[in-house]
Amino acid sequence: MLRKTVAAFLAASMMVGVAGCDAFGVRKEMGNVDGVIKDYGKALSNLDEDKILKMTVWEETDKEYADFKDCFTFDANAECIWDVYATTAGTITLDYKGASIKVKGDKASVDVTYVIVDWKTLYNEQYSGADDLVKAITDSMNVITTEGSLEFEKDGNDWKISKITKLDELLEFGKKSPNLTNKEMPTKPADDTDSTDGPAFPTGTQFADSYQKAIAAYLKVLDDNMAAITAVQETFRIDPVGIYDIDGNGIPELYFLACKDSSQVMNSSLFIYSYNENAGEALKQIEVPDIIYMAGSGGLFQMYATSNRLIITHAGGEDSDFKYWTEIYNFQWDLIASYRRNYLYDYNAPEDQATTVKYYEEEAEITEEQYNKVFKEDANNAVIVLARNYTPSPSDVEYPLVSKPSFAMLSYESAYTYLESLRS
Repeated sequence: MLRKTVAAFLAASMMVGVAGCDAFGVRKEMGNVDGVIKDYGKALSNLDEDKILKMTVWEETDKEYADFKDCFTFDANAECIWDVYATTAGTITLDYKGASIKVKGDKASVDVTYVIVDWKTLYNEQYSGADDLVKAITDSMNVITTEGSLEFEKDGNDWKISKITKLDELLEFGKKSPNLTNKEMPTKPADDTDSTDGPAFPTGTQFADSYQKAIAAYLKVLDDNMAAITAVQETFRIDPVGIYDIDGNGIPELYFLACKDSSQVMNSSLFIYSYNENAGEALKQIEVPDIIYMAGSGGLFQMYATSNRLIITHAGGEDSDFKYWTEIYNFQWDLIASYRRNYLYDYNAPEDQATTVKYYEEEAEITEEQYNKVFKEDANNAVIVLARNYTPSPSDVEYPLVSKPSFAMLSYESAYTYLESLRS
């Protein structure tokens, strides 16, 4: 009876979770800076000068402000060939590691590599008009890179950009006149097409056929893991496959539960695959072992995402020592923080003193207040609940997740059929 009482208490106390900071807040601030970098990259690829300026600390009298405006001063023929410049900018991506973000007090910095289509070669080649060059840019698989850096300052609770290097070199294409036989306005898009649209391939991808290559790659992953996935599906009676664009780059990720031995299913791991354009295949980015298992309730797990972090929580243990583990990843799939909540039950203590709870960030013990603050913020900022086999209770700090959009996972057969339907 006592064990049942403890188990009921643990179930009622279920708190999954999230987080992006260590005991001193550095990890969380790294995640916040990471979000600013992503917003900057999207605005840059859209040539959204005003949006980027709103992300900075500069006044109009600052030299940095004037230098930035100079970068967005385009060739005199820009009006006639704007689609060329917009399409070129649409290929810009930022390559950096979230773990390389340096935060020190109210200052932060990161080194980035700008990747852009090889416009220098394309602009030198002769084309009859802007439409032909736009198509060539869209179809090109060749890129050039520029090494730069970003610096940030804390403005109240927000991080803002204080310095950008090598932006003039990156946007040099805007000051070059392509080799066109005529410079008439490009063909206007159809009425149902937004004239501000970028390239015809998914946002954030480099190659026009990346989406279709990703779908084919995911079908291969499912083929290769069919036995391991369907064994989990049949043993645990759950839908084990998810397909969702977690990082928002226009190409979905594939995630699923699979066992190591399909002939004897005792536990299952969670796998997340993302299509890599340079490798030309789907790569395993994250593996969480033993996320569910053949004991007790079969394991508790939940996965959700904010605008810049992926949070995975799973639970297990005995009544006397029950743990909740949470791993936090950025959208470069780097592990940026890990948390643990540990319920300890002492059978020799009085009933009202038998249970104690300890909280950890990595291996350092933290307070309940520090732990709950992180969980509350990420639960409120959650964009989508991607997978779960339980629902938080009103007493849980993640209870706001109940009102968030929730993505339904699919059976192996349904996921395979869905991916096949996306092939052109």
